[in-house]
Amino acid sequence: MPPREPSYAAQLGAMLRKRDALALRAFLLRSAERFGDAKQVTDVEHKSPEELEELLHRMIVARPDLADLHRTSREWLFRHGIDPFGEDDGRRN
Repeated sequence: MPPREPSYAAQLGAMLRKRDALALRAFLLRSAERFGDAKQVTDVEHKSPEELEELLHRMIVARPDLADLHRTSREWLFRHGIDPFGEDDGRRN
């Protein structure tokens, strides 16, 4: 019997650990094509590099298993006008 494929969460965690927005786009596209629908694929395809970079850091901060990367991602978010501890969408005025 072939080995089981790692869970989506494990695959996503490994991909986020690379801190590569282009790799995130490729991962999300593969996932949307495999498990989602055409709208999800289109949504990922239309994200700008800046949106993907922000998404990458938000996803890192949201995952307890990536705690060793939290500080760097929080700093990145803060430098780009996003308070990772803020309410709503975290945007600073």
